[in-house]
Amino acid sequence: MKGKVKKFLYILTLIIQIGIILGVCILQYLTKKKAGVMHHVYYRKYQFENSIFSLDKIETLRIVFIIICIILLINLIYSIIVNKKKFYKIQSIIAFILSISVYIILVSKLFSNMIAYHYFIMAFILVLIIQLLILIFNFK
Repeated sequence: MKGKVKKFLYILTLIIQIGIILGVCILQYLTKKKAGVMHHVYYRKYQFENSIFSLDKIETLRIVFIIICIILLINLIYSIIVNKKKFYKIQSIIAFILSISVYIILVSKLFSNMIAYHYFIMAFILVLIIQLLILIFNFK
């Protein structure tokens, strides 16, 4: 019974993660198709750039995510050396890839030129946090 609950929770978190990433991709797509969406996202971009995602804070986030990438790489190597379960190794790989993805989003001109840039940052950070919770609580 306990295994079924853990499996259900893992599938639920997986669906939430995929939904968050798809949602932000759809938001970026809609900024090119719908004027109201573009206006809202552009306005929020202006607000974000003048508050929580200023250039100084983005630079701080870059440094933080370099450190997170290093920590997750060490965790991945440790899980391989210590011979952890296959599920844990796969989740460690996913967490490492997500942390690299967040760093790429932070430094890439491709993403920073998008109107929904700040939404991409928030979405991928949220997905990474969920992935780290999966690693910490080890659902399987």
